[in-house]
Amino acid sequence: MSFKSHDDPEKQSHSSESSPSPTTYGEEQVDLDTLSPTSTSATSFWGRSLALSAALERKIGIEARGIQRVGEGERRGGAAGNFWVWLAANTVLSTLGIGTLGPALFGLGLGDSMLVIFFTNAATAALVGLMATFGPALGLRQMTSARYSWGWHGAKVVAALNCVACVGWSAINTIAGAQTLRVVADDKISDAAGVVVIAAITLALGMLGYKYVHIYEKYSWIPTAITFFVVLGCAAKHLVNVPMGSGRLEASSVLSFMGVVFGFAVGWVSLASDYNVYQPATTPARTTFLYTYSGLMIPLVFVQWLGAAIMCAANAGAGDTPDAWIEAYGTDELGGLLGAILIPVVGNFGRFCMVLLVLSVVANNIINVYSMGLSISVIHVFLAKIPRLIWPIVITAIYIPIAIAGAHSFSASLEDFMNVLGYWLSIFVVVVLEEHFIFRGGDFRRYDAGETWNRRERTPVGVAAGVALACGAVGAAMGMAQVWYIGKIGALVGGSVNSFGGDIGFELSGAFAAVVYPPVRYLELKYIGR
Repeated sequence: MSFKSHDDPEKQSHSSESSPSPTTYGEEQVDLDTLSPTSTSATSFWGRSLALSAALERKIGIEARGIQRVGEGERRGGAAGNFWVWLAANTVLSTLGIGTLGPALFGLGLGDSMLVIFFTNAATAALVGLMATFGPALGLRQMTSARYSWGWHGAKVVAALNCVACVGWSAINTIAGAQTLRVVADDKISDAAGVVVIAAITLALGMLGYKYVHIYEKYSWIPTAITFFVVLGCAAKHLVNVPMGSGRLEASSVLSFMGVVFGFAVGWVSLASDYNVYQPATTPARTTFLYTYSGLMIPLVFVQWLGAAIMCAANAGAGDTPDAWIEAYGTDELGGLLGAILIPVVGNFGRFCMVLLVLSVVANNIINVYSMGLSISVIHVFLAKIPRLIWPIVITAIYIPIAIAGAHSFSASLEDFMNVLGYWLSIFVVVVLEEHFIFRGGDFRRYDAGETWNRRERTPVGVAAGVALACGAVGAAMGMAQVWYIGKIGALVGGSVNSFGGDIGFELSGAFAAVVYPPVRYLELKYIGR
């Protein structure tokens, strides 16, 4: 990994950076001009709303800032925050569920499941780590800094896609938690009630903003990690080594499982820098990368390995009665499997552990709830004027009915969503990183973020990114292998031995975009000049 120094990216632009005069409303001073090229009247509805948000921030610490750039004078906190956020966000019930899918959906053995989990996460977490370095260097949220590669209007497209991803992730995570809560309560609590409980807790935390998200994430992983060790202890005597398969059938299943694992981890690339923009610009990029990378790898690998191990044991007939685990999984999916492992061994303490796993979903969901409000503000100036506090309420109102409707089929919903998510994010991250390393020399000072972050004429038109997106979509369509569609190349991977094909959609979408973007971007710079 190579980065040019960004000891102080603001040195070039700080002296020339315009500092719009705050608009006064009552006793509050609110920097409204940073929302759009035109100022917002302090006496308008938007001005009053922003003033109220600023008052809440000053008095009780609730973050009012939206997508506005964080200046160097406002930075605080150390780089270790990157580690705790991603450790907590991935030490969750959903991560365990991903690990179970190798044996459950694709029929993989323990060894090949573990290898897929390790190597796919090792590569994907590196992409997230690279994207995280943009936060301290530029002081911009991920979807805002995307303007420098996707262009002003192109960033609106990927921001809209990211909003869809945040809603989908929130729904899927909540489904897993609600099913588990229902099992704990012996079906006395419905899936719908569980969804509402989890969503309400998430909303309360998501509204508080950056500071409180970091505080919560720093400690929330501890009881969840202990619970996973309890699950391992209860399951240990049943764990078996299911041998690896071989041949074309095995290869196609491995590729499809890789797509699911990739889709889970790569989901963070579109919001990685949202959680370190308040860290000093002098933070070395390598430090940010390493903290982010390790914070992802530890839970992704070990929790998914645990999921694969207990699912292999379930397939082998584990339980207090023959096939008890697999029958529980078939009835109540992930929640049923955990109940079959914990309750017969440790009784009501097992139920308590399951409640902790339900609450772990919150650590993952608050990332989505918080970031959606930032992403949606990139789509239009009108939306950017809406106070950040409103957006957690909006996303919660959207994903609750989706989660309730999909609660009966966690695995199927998860597999389909993960793969589709991975396709567009492959394209997104390729475009951002090629722009950074090829056309800006890996030097954050060349962005001149303080001067240009909110100026349409200083960002690319986005032609190259648009062409890369279109070509990447073609690659995804050719390589995908979903229940509802199997591409030509995806079908060839499975051949006659696997009618479901082998999913290589994320590899092809990223590869097509990677090949197309550089030459088109050169032409864009030559003939358009930005």
